[in-house]
Amino acid sequence: MRASTTGPATTLPLPPLPDVMLRPLRPGDLEQVVALDRRTLGQSRRGYFEKRLQVALGQPARHLQFALTSGAGLTGFLLARVAGGEYGRPAEAVVLEAVGVDASARHRGLGRRLLGSLEQLALSRGIHQVITQVDWKNRSMLQFLAGANFKLGSALVLERPVDRVPLPAEDADIETWPPVVRHLRATDLDAVVRIDQQITGFDRTSYLRRKFDEVFTESAIDVSLVAEHDGLPVAFAMARVDPGDFGHVEPVAALDTLGVNPAFAHRGFARAVLNQLVDNLAALHVERLETEVARDNFGLLRFLYAFGFVPSQRLTFVRSI
Repeated sequence: MRASTTGPATTLPLPPLPDVMLRPLRPGDLEQVVALDRRTLGQSRRGYFEKRLQVALGQPARHLQFALTSGAGLTGFLLARVAGGEYGRPAEAVVLEAVGVDASARHRGLGRRLLGSLEQLALSRGIHQVITQVDWKNRSMLQFLAGANFKLGSALVLERPVDRVPLPAEDADIETWPPVVRHLRATDLDAVVRIDQQITGFDRTSYLRRKFDEVFTESAIDVSLVAEHDGLPVAFAMARVDPGDFGHVEPVAALDTLGVNPAFAHRGFARAVLNQLVDNLAALHVERLETEVARDNFGLLRFLYAFGFVPSQRLTFVRSI
């Protein structure tokens, strides 16, 4: 979701609302958050909120969550997380995943107050971007982002249904076809870091270590994979099943990072990894696989289009702070 914006790097004003208090979101807020969100979307995202609140207890530095309360109870909420490295993003950013304000309290600046508090916390940690995704038909959210001076992001959201694309019967460049594709292991970190550094030219150990931590400690379902050649990892796909973020109500998986050792490029390893990922997601009854790609990454776009990805109805947005 890489993008650049222009204009002054200022935080949003926090309008005075003496009858409403802002505080960190707590596990005890779950029922009220689920109920408020259900009134807005018409469907429940209980599993998503339950998981996010649980993970935030163990990783409070990565998960930024706020609640607005009044005498009537929970009036609004915001959930965000710190990210950096996903989809080739070069710097840390705060990802705005969910925000909601009770219908009876809208048009009073409460959403701006939540966002302003998020930005102040981000700045205190040296983070200067807030990013998010929105379905283009979500008019209320689009209006909110426009009023908050978000700009259209430079990344494309791509998606494909979870159905299999047949692999070729054989590949002359690989002695054993199809190659061995297996689940990611904790011991694969060093190999994945080396492959990623060969591709990007950067040492992204901290990002990849965080992704490994998400796979093995935060994710309920392990869907990340590696492909081997002669017993050594030569390709990998870091993915997650995270239904609920960005307004999703259906089972959706996100492909965060895909990498192939350049010495093994154009030999079918990436295709084999993605095909196994799709098979695994189908078994989990996940309906769609999504990813983000920079508009000028023509090689990756060509590969993903050939694999069945198409432009999504979702748009990326970014705000510099």
